[in-house]
Amino acid sequence: MSTRVPTRPAIAAATVLFAALAACQAAPATAPSVQSGSPVAARSTASPDVGAPCAPKTVPFNPNHFDLTGPWAGDPEGAIFYLRQIGTTVWWNAMSSRADPPIALGRDWNNVGHGEITDLAISVDWASVPRGQEVGSGTVTLSIGKDSSGNIQLTKTGETGSNFGVTRWTPCTPG
Repeated sequence: MSTRVPTRPAIAAATVLFAALAACQAAPATAPSVQSGSPVAARSTASPDVGAPCAPKTVPFNPNHFDLTGPWAGDPEGAIFYLRQIGTTVWWNAMSSRADPPIALGRDWNNVGHGEITDLAISVDWASVPRGQEVGSGTVTLSIGKDSSGNIQLTKTGETGSNFGVTRWTPCTPG
């Protein structure tokens, strides 16, 4: 078996990638433009900590106006989901082990998702990414509603494909 030696262009590309990632870590993220009165409007523009407990965040449920953008605790799996809502479209990055050290974040499983909001439901197509050990994909259906305290909560109502263990999402503040 022969050993492949990286070429100079490949090394240069990797160096640029690492420099870009380092720059992203050093610079605060900017918040997207959101509607006035949205829970997101009052948030800091700095990137949240990762690999830290995610404290529950009070976000009253309003079925006529909600913005899902932000960090969400995914339980009972102990996961963290970073959601981005643009109109009726939702994107996410989901990682296991939210309370573990940053090096362990997403090592058991890590996935990305893309979905559409219809009324008070979301249908999300998701797929594992190589950071995690588990490999899977499918579609998960969520309802947008309120918990027993009247705060917004997402609840799994159905799924197809690989087993999707998270059943409940609640807004949280990492760190």
